[in-house]
Amino acid sequence: MRVLNIIESIIIVVGLVMFGLGSKVETIHQAAPWLQYAGLILVFITGLSDAVYRIVTKKSFLK
Repeated sequence: MRVLNIIESIIIVVGLVMFGLGSKVETIHQAAPWLQYAGLILVFITGLSDAVYRIVTKKSFLK
């Protein structure tokens, strides 16, 4: 479970960096305007899959 949390955290950080670069760096925003949306979708899907996993396996969010 600990390795899964580390991997999940890394994926979320990557998604947030993608969003930040896609929205703040003008050259990236012009070349790849989809990058910020891809970052948000990555963070959303990762969080949602973690929530579903914890509900299905009955793991507590507070542990």
